[in-house]
Amino acid sequence: MNTSKKFFRIVLLSLIFIGGGMFTATAQSDIKELSEEAIEFSDLPKAVQDAFKNSEYAKWEIEEVEKVETNKGTMYELEVENENETYFELYFSPKGELVLKREESHSDGDDDHR
Repeated sequence: MNTSKKFFRIVLLSLIFIGGGMFTATAQSDIKELSEEAIEFSDLPKAVQDAFKNSEYAKWEIEEVEKVETNKGTMYELEVENENETYFELYFSPKGELVLKREESHSDGDDDHR
């Protein structure tokens, strides 16, 4: 295969990857919470528990666990914080897929998770 064809394929694959990532990010930002209910970690579906335990956030402190009804269906939100006070809301599908990761700040006036 000549060099120009290789370059074209790399550029095309890069554009597809970037475009797919942008579509995913847009789709995820469309999630709207309709209601939420505080639950215990042990009440999460096993797939969600396992996904969290095997994630990069497994050693982070869990501040709150909620069952959330959204415009995209039922999800499970885990609010986690690390020792550097980095704070994320992690949204999992009932099958244990990490659907959305949203970084939050303690400076936004919501200090109830400290």
